[in-house]
Amino acid sequence: MKTLVIPEDDLKRLERRFGPDVRRMGPWNSDGVFGYTSISLGAVESAAEAVGAPGLPEAVSRLQEAREPVAAFMELVEAFGPDLVVKIKAAYSAISLAPPSARPAASSKLAARQVGAATAA
Repeated sequence: MKTLVIPEDDLKRLERRFGPDVRRMGPWNSDGVFGYTSISLGAVESAAEAVGAPGLPEAVSRLQEAREPVAAFMELVEAFGPDLVVKIKAAYSAISLAPPSARPAASSKLAARQVGAATAA
């Protein structure tokens, strides 16, 4: 599954605006010099479906073709705000906590159902 690599500086900008949940949208990686989070596009797609905002699923689908996907993602989060951040966090949690055999390979609809169940609980 495709991922977005969000560098630490961009993540800090989002964190100042939307709080610490942005650090829970994907796993943190660092080589001691460069830090970044990897956000699954599947989690972003599931989150967009869960938020249900008009135009959001279409905007997410354009991320895959964007010349600068990180910039496009940053704009997307800025435009759709904290609801999107919370749903991406929930989608990531649902996917990462599921046993490997239950993790969706390419089905964002299954992940969306898992997010819905996780956020309803």
